[in-house]
Amino acid sequence: MSDQKHDEHDHEFAADWPFTDDPCAVALSTVAVLEDAHPVLVVSHDAEDGMWQLLCGTTDEPDDGRLTCLGCLVAEDPTLMALADLPLGWEAWRESVDKPWQRERTTAHDEHDEN
Repeated sequence: MSDQKHDEHDHEFAADWPFTDDPCAVALSTVAVLEDAHPVLVVSHDAEDGMWQLLCGTTDEPDDGRLTCLGCLVAEDPTLMALADLPLGWEAWRESVDKPWQRERTTAHDEHDEN
């Protein structure tokens, strides 16, 4: 799904765009991030489909999920660029926007490797 695009629109990243995915690639976020200005504190790069999930960590309700544009989220919070090299099947989290990112391979990815 990472090659799908969310609304055709432009971003001004130019040569500074560090992700291998297009800035207009579809990403999953939450209503809290997109409408209530919660910070992105949890990021995963799904092994199955390459989709980026940029979440607040305050909800896991499916009804709170929203598809959006990867570039729009990064434009809103440039500190997300530090995760451009997050491998497929990995996740990152931080306690707050001024804390460093922690990274690890996702449990789901590890279970998939064992089967």
